[in-house]
Amino acid sequence: MAGDEDLRQLARSADVVVFHSPVTDLGGLDEQLEESGHNWRAIEMGMGSSESREQFRRLKAMTGRGTLPQVFVEGRFVGGLQAAKASLNERAGGSTAAAGWMGYLGLLPFLATAIGVWFGPAWAAGWLAAYGAVILSFIGAIYWGLAMSRPGASPEWFYASVVPALVAWAALLVPAIVGLPVIAAGFIGWRVWESREAAGALPRWFRRLRTVLTSGAVLALVGGWLALLPFTGTG
Repeated sequence: MAGDEDLRQLARSADVVVFHSPVTDLGGLDEQLEESGHNWRAIEMGMGSSESREQFRRLKAMTGRGTLPQVFVEGRFVGGLQAAKASLNERAGGSTAAAGWMGYLGLLPFLATAIGVWFGPAWAAGWLAAYGAVILSFIGAIYWGLAMSRPGASPEWFYASVVPALVAWAALLVPAIVGLPVIAAGFIGWRVWESREAAGALPRWFRRLRTVLTSGAVLALVGGWLALLPFTGTG
């Protein structure tokens, strides 16, 4: 029926959808959702009109649950507040671990190529610059994806997301002695932009991870650059 399909579309209208009454205490679920950076919405179902009562009747028939609040995650009914919190915590735990592992492993090429510049051939600096350029472009592209997935996101996110790639490309057009500090400055500048313009879109754990990874990348880039200075006659 058309009404049932409309209700299903509402349940899929955000990553997390909370159907609640006007007097529902969300018990901290709203703060958890804001903190995690989820795209979510709350839909109030007052019983003051026949339309609202009919919508609630259809919701009960769809979920088998006779009380509010009712929570949907990615279009799937998960239950009430406690079940929703448990589901979100489980999902966050898996994604946090995966992002952490991949992020820290991503620092290894920075470390290896920076050491290579010190103890290996000078052209290892080109490898360090190339890897830094790839990662700088990658972290900018995160915001293109976020802007596409969040209705109402600022158009500035699309514009800003291509800046790191342009900085990285320009840095590869010049010698590594110039390009390495340019890429390092790109990482620092982008982290500053994130903290000012997009912090609300990122969960706290990811903001902390980004700071640590940015610091590691910048240290490697600057370390490789310092190794080149004796060959330029400026160190």
